Amino acid sequence: MRIVARGKMSARVARRVIGVALGVAALAGGTAAAADPSMAQVDAIFARWAGKDAPGCAVAVSREGKPIAVRAYGMADLESHVPATVDSIYEAGSDSKQFTAAALVMLAREGKLSLDDDVRKYLPELPDYGAPVTLRHMLHHVSGLRDWGSVAAVEGWPRNSRTANNQDVLELVARQKELNFAPGTHYLYSNSNYNLAAIVVQRVSGQSLADFTREHIFKPLGMTHTSWRDDHRNIVPGRTGAYEREGAGYANEQVIEDAYGNGGLLTTVGDLVKWQAALDGDFFGKGFVAEMQQPFVLKDGTKSAYGLALVAGDHNGVFEVSHSGSTGGYRAWMARYPAQKLAVSLLCNTGEADTPVLGREVADLYLPLHQDKPYAPRGPLPTGMWADRLTGFPWRFAADGKGGLTANGRALVPVGPGRWLLREDVFAFSGDKLVRETREGERQPLDRAEAPANDLVAYVGRFCGVDVASCITVTQNGGRLVFSGPRWRGQALEPAYRDVFTGDVKSLGLNLVLKFRRDAAGRIDTLRVGETRAFDLLFKRAG
Repeated sequence: MRIVARGKMSARVARRVIGVALGVAALAGGTAAAADPSMAQVDAIFARWAGKDAPGCAVAVSREGKPIAVRAYGMADLESHVPATVDSIYEAGSDSKQFTAAALVMLAREGKLSLDDDVRKYLPELPDYGAPVTLRHMLHHVSGLRDWGSVAAVEGWPRNSRTANNQDVLELVARQKELNFAPGTHYLYSNSNYNLAAIVVQRVSGQSLADFTREHIFKPLGMTHTSWRDDHRNIVPGRTGAYEREGAGYANEQVIEDAYGNGGLLTTVGDLVKWQAALDGDFFGKGFVAEMQQPFVLKDGTKSAYGLALVAGDHNGVFEVSHSGSTGGYRAWMARYPAQKLAVSLLCNTGEADTPVLGREVADLYLPLHQDKPYAPRGPLPTGMWADRLTGFPWRFAADGKGGLTANGRALVPVGPGRWLLREDVFAFSGDKLVRETREGERQPLDRAEAPANDLVAYVGRFCGVDVASCITVTQNGGRLVFSGPRWRGQALEPAYRDVFTGDVKSLGLNLVLKFRRDAAGRIDTLRVGETRAFDLLFKRAG
């Protein structure tokens, strides 16, 4: 057997080679059949998290609903020096969304609502956007609703900087008179969808989402260690701390939000095994899982792979259903491989843990052997400035001097002629055209961007939000523009392309796109501000 790798063998491929050497088998007809890996191979993946002075992870691998490898690494609580165990409770981040979606599907199956209902039937507080935003739009993240965390960040309060509950989310979303895009035309992840869905569950069922899921999901499945963080002050025995790397050590990054449904599930890897088994076995009724995994067809005919908080796709030639999670210092990832009857559940209490990478490395130990096939780029590299047609977000592509390509300073991996991978998205270059292909299946065009203007004076002024409770002041300082907001002062603006700048506020974790707009006379009169999941927030020149 010949293993091909670029330069040094990757850790993942190396572990697969060890697995073949230890476990394998026999070769029959050119097919290798490998035994389960040793726990030492699983341990090797989490070696970084196995110390007594760092947070860690818990992982469970199950086959046909039964755990076959369960392990905990690192510390549950750094202050009290409590080691993590397989029964330690972590927050599952956005993996929580599966349970919120399941609750709405259950209510729909009971005839108490339809997923095709306009959300305003249940939340009349929301404005009329001129086209219905349905519950289905929300669960598939195709609603166009702005993410409340992004809006709050522009107001100076990013996620987890102060306590917010679902009512706060509803009020913030209700202030937004515009959508990111027309419902059903694009996919964009927005936590607002699932916070509002939690409120819908309560208004329709008469039970909070926490009570409804406890009665209809957790108790029937025996998920005895699972609850919701609907009040962050509650004492939860066995809950881990949550941490972010800070200098040579760690800082507390426990979640202080009461908003839930988008996140907020407190659970163990053992309980997640039961949930994954229920999905594999269609525990909640015939067709339930198929509905949860069903892709959404956008108005242009594109299929979005994001189902109801389950993403169906391909991993090294194997069908995978997965989702990741991140809240505060918690990270999570869950995946099922139905054909192999395999599932991986992963929970960590450190923001450093890249759970999709770690989880897939674990899965790869148990899945059919995959050989990397490196691609060497040929011909001229596609460089220059491009702008996302939907968001206006700038992408600068540059040669790295080693035959490779970077996008906004991040290294890309060549995967085919004109195709470059950045994490789970592919940038596809063809002549003078560039398209970003997302893991969810959407194709987002990018356009060549004009060179920025040199007349900085035109941009100077104070701009105040229409649907956003903040103002932004732009001034000149030493031949460049700086901007100040509700909780930041004098941060540099970087020119991207004509009338568009980017501004990072590291203290708040903000990455803003500022698009200045001109009136008929060519004067700057408005400003459109975007932050990751909220596009084109309107600010008007003041004074």
